[in-house]
Amino acid sequence: MDHLYFKTRLSSIFAFLFSFVLIQVFLAQSCLIGQLPVKPAPRDDVPNAKTPVAVPKPFIGIVMIDAGGETGVKVSSVVVGGPAQLAGLKVNDVIVRFGNKRVGNLDEIRAQIKKYSIGEPVVITFMRGGKEIKVELELGDSVTRKPVVKPNVVSRSFGSADGLQVTADLYFIEDSTAETPLIVLCHQAGWSRGEYREIAPRLNALGFNCVAIDQRSGGTVNRVTNLTHMKAVAQAKPSNFVTAEQDIVAAVKWAKSKHCSGKILLWGSSYSAALALRIAGESPDLVDGVLAFAPGEYFERLGKPGDWIQTSAKRIAIPVFVTSAKDESEKWAAIFEAIPSESKTKFIPETAGNHGSRALWRKFPDSAAYWTNVEEFLGQFK
Repeated sequence: MDHLYFKTRLSSIFAFLFSFVLIQVFLAQSCLIGQLPVKPAPRDDVPNAKTPVAVPKPFIGIVMIDAGGETGVKVSSVVVGGPAQLAGLKVNDVIVRFGNKRVGNLDEIRAQIKKYSIGEPVVITFMRGGKEIKVELELGDSVTRKPVVKPNVVSRSFGSADGLQVTADLYFIEDSTAETPLIVLCHQAGWSRGEYREIAPRLNALGFNCVAIDQRSGGTVNRVTNLTHMKAVAQAKPSNFVTAEQDIVAAVKWAKSKHCSGKILLWGSSYSAALALRIAGESPDLVDGVLAFAPGEYFERLGKPGDWIQTSAKRIAIPVFVTSAKDESEKWAAIFEAIPSESKTKFIPETAGNHGSRALWRKFPDSAAYWTNVEEFLGQFK
C-alpha cells in the first residue's frame, strides 16, 4: 500500500515539473513571437532608436479654453516670461480677435496661429472687465517656450543700374565693424526679403552681417511685401528673372562701398541662386563666396541658352555651396560639375527637403541638417 502510494505521488511530482517546464517554454516563445501583449522593455543602446524631435511652432504663452457663453477664447493661465505675459495678458481675459480675424472658439484661434511664423508680430484683441483692449506681441518659440530675440533691422534703399530703387533690410551685429563679413541675401520667385526674417538673425549669431534685398521680380512672403517689385511696376520697368540680375549686382556693390571692407558672400534662392552663380563667374572680383539654394537653368523662356548658368559656372574660382530639395539635385548637377573651384561643396538631404532658402526655416524638421552644412561652409570666412 505504501509502495503504491509512493509511486503515485512520484508520478504526480514528475507530471507537475513537466507541465511547469512546458509552460515556461511556451511563455518564452510567446514573448519572442508577439503572441502575448508582453513587450521587452525599451533599450537605450539600440543604434537605430530615434528620439522624436520637437518641431518649433509659434508660441503665445497661454493656456486657452472656450469662453462658454461668450464668444471668444478665455485665458486660463499665462506662462511666466512668455510673449503673452510680456504683452500684458492676464487670466480670465477673453481673446476675441487674432490679427485681423475674429475668433469665437479654440479651433478658430488655432487655425489663425498656424498662419503666422515664429517671431512675427500679431495684434491680439481681448475683453477685460467689459472693455476692449488691443496689444501687440511677437510670437515665441514653442520649444524654448520663450519670446524670440529679434535684431535691430534697418531698411534702406539704393539705385540699380537702370535707376530703380532697391529696398533692403540690414541685419547688423551690434558693435560690428567694416571688417565683419557680410552676406547679401536674395529671395526666390514670387517672394521678398521676408524669406530671411528668421534666417538672417541666425547668421548674425554666427558672426555675419546681412543685407536682405527685394529684387524687382518677386511678391510677398511672411507678410513682407516686395517694395522693389512695386516700384518697378509703377515705373513700367521690366521685372523678370533676367532683369533682376542688375539689382543683385547693385546690392553687392552698394554693400562693398557703404558697409563692408571685409569678405562679402552672395546667397541666392531658386532663380536668384542661379543668378548668384552667374555673377560669381562673370564678375570674379565681386564676391568671395556663394551659397546657392536650388539653382537651375530657369531662363530659357526668357531667351537665354539652356546652359546659360553652366557656362558662367565654368569660370567660378571662389568657394561655392549648393543645395536643394532631394528631388531637385539633378537640376543643378551639370552646373555644379562645371565649377572648377576646388572649394565647392554640395548637400543633398536624406529627407525630401525643401525648395530654396526656406529649407532653413525652423518649422521644417529637417532644417537642422541644412544648417549643419551651411555653418560648416561659412566657417572658412570667419
